[in-house]
Amino acid sequence: MERSIRPTAGSLNALLVLEVAVRHASLSRAAAELGLSQPAVSRHISTLEERLRQPLFERNNNRITPTANATRLADAVALGLGHVDQAWSEVLAAPDTDEVTLACTFGFADQWLMPRFSALRAYLDGGRVRVVTTDQLGDIDLSRLDAAVVWDPSRMPDRPYFPLIPAETFPICSPGFLEAHPEAENNIAQLAPDLFLHFDTGTSGFLTWEGWFSQARLQAPHFGTAAEFDAYPFLLQSIRRGEGIGLGWAGIADQALAAGEVLRLGPAVSDRPHSYFLQHRETSGSALERMLKWFKREAAASRDPASPK
Repeated sequence: MERSIRPTAGSLNALLVLEVAVRHASLSRAAAELGLSQPAVSRHISTLEERLRQPLFERNNNRITPTANATRLADAVALGLGHVDQAWSEVLAAPDTDEVTLACTFGFADQWLMPRFSALRAYLDGGRVRVVTTDQLGDIDLSRLDAAVVWDPSRMPDRPYFPLIPAETFPICSPGFLEAHPEAENNIAQLAPDLFLHFDTGTSGFLTWEGWFSQARLQAPHFGTAAEFDAYPFLLQSIRRGEGIGLGWAGIADQALAAGEVLRLGPAVSDRPHSYFLQHRETSGSALERMLKWFKREAAASRDPASPK
């Protein structure tokens, strides 16, 4: 039975963090397993506590004890992940040379891949591509996939990869927001801290607002414990509605910029050469090989718009 509204929408990442925190009864050990900072784990737990309107851990100095409701939720998450793992194995058990399975984040799928998806299908000439979207790439067994859009190819050192998008981070806002806050055009640091929208970058290492201000050599406002968006499309929708100013990435904010839905503010900065890579299994004469050629062509076109399509 389909449900039009899911009460857990926007909380899935936080629920995954809760399951690990309950299992270890420790925020620091949960952070170590997930590859997150302890403050990031604490923010996820705080987000859930605010949405559920109740504490999920009893805190005694540096020790935490999960409540009965926290344990109930964590058990449900663990059970659900077990079902997902089983279904994943069944779905990917029989590879097909005419079908490619590609994993990527929600933001990449929504803003980069989907506007190009019809062109990709046409290029595959009868081959099919199945897209698996998740912002928890660390929870996926990438060895079972044909290809994945990743930010850290070192996790699968035996698999080849090539860069997709140069790293470039810049502030974006809606035209209406800039009209209401014209001071942002000259110095966004003048904005009130609550007008900055934050995104949970997880283990990607992508720049947060603190990192952007540091790279831009500007004085950052005192943000405090600001709420974070779990998925980039949610953040972008909030920016489009004029609810605040957020960070955009080259390749991910391009469609909204081209449509005039958002504007660039402040300098673009970079702390690495590339933000995304396409990593893939070895291939020869299959739909995967054709897909790789298409991605390489699109990557070249993004670096040089005058390059032939």
